[in-house]
Amino acid sequence: MLFAIRAFAFISVLISAYLTFVSISQHGLPLGCGSDSGCSEVLRSRWSFLFGLPMGAYALAVYLAVIGATIFVSPDRSAGVQSIGLTLLLAFTACIFLSVMWFVSLQLFVVKAICQWCMADHLAGLATAVAILCFWGKTSLATSASPEKRLKWGRPVLMGAVMALMLFSAQLFFSESGVKFGRLPGDRNTDTGPGPGRELAVLNGELPVAVDDVPILGSADADVPIVLLYDYCCPHCRATHGHLIERMTSYSRPYCIVLLPMPLDADCNESVEETETRFEESCELARIALAVWRADRSKFPQFDAWLYEPEMPRAAAEAQKHAADLIGANKLQSALNDPWIDERISQDVRAYNASGVEQIPLVLSPKMDAIVGRAENADDLFKVLESELNLFRAEN
Repeated sequence: MLFAIRAFAFISVLISAYLTFVSISQHGLPLGCGSDSGCSEVLRSRWSFLFGLPMGAYALAVYLAVIGATIFVSPDRSAGVQSIGLTLLLAFTACIFLSVMWFVSLQLFVVKAICQWCMADHLAGLATAVAILCFWGKTSLATSASPEKRLKWGRPVLMGAVMALMLFSAQLFFSESGVKFGRLPGDRNTDTGPGPGRELAVLNGELPVAVDDVPILGSADADVPIVLLYDYCCPHCRATHGHLIERMTSYSRPYCIVLLPMPLDADCNESVEETETRFEESCELARIALAVWRADRSKFPQFDAWLYEPEMPRAAAEAQKHAADLIGANKLQSALNDPWIDERISQDVRAYNASGVEQIPLVLSPKMDAIVGRAENADDLFKVLESELNLFRAEN
């Protein structure tokens, strides 16, 4: 049974070490995971780092300690040494069980994404803990008829629970994402300026945008155009969209938001080899939104706000029904048949793929380098926008 403990713990050591290496050196993209993967979202979330270290580093320390503790419970050790070793192993078991419950719950209910590598680490950890319990149940320290010689499990379990609770508390109050948003040069961006026929070129000049022809929130003549490249099903995109909407009226120098869908869905994005389940309706949602814009621009802000009302993305069937109720079924169907919609999506997708970036959303503006990925919060995002786009708070 000692071999099983060491084997499972060693598997966890390997996975934890790999995730630690990836988080530090590759910005949260393990083997087989792209920018649209659950691994990417989990390993970039605020729960993935603590005091500047990836959580994999803490897991690595625990599993190395488990392997070390098994040395003390070898049959050739004295009863006193074995008691110390078993106390440590039982404490680690409680810590592992609680930690697995905590981190799986975070993935399911908070981040709402699953990291397969993390889950593999959790499974190996659970196997380690079960092996420890099986080993403990067969030792004389657990089965001895003499109460004085029997190891009481309450104290080590309490020790492990305290360790786990200290970790959870530290995460709640001190953790923040170790991966900040990136930047992409914008030296070749252009803007013809406010007025009819306004033309932008963003993504370092590679993505031309005729402002009058694409969905926009606010006035096309706003001093500052902010272009958002996004997916309706991407939680980071949804958060960034909310930040931009929330502060639209906060500045004396107005900005508008130009919305360019960039679905992470193989149905309309050839760079996606296999569509993740949560992005399976991304293309259809983008097409419906563009159709509403194409059919009745005055109704688009209302439809856009409706799409973002719930925390989770709307279903495509629900969105199509709402769009039909809003602008009329015939107008919607006619707009959906317009080849411009697929051409617009293809243009956005090609420019994004050509840029070489691996994250969305992209926040773009002609007068600044692109912001790649989600800022940790609205303040972090607008600290950059205020500085580089000369946005000043409006006086009350």
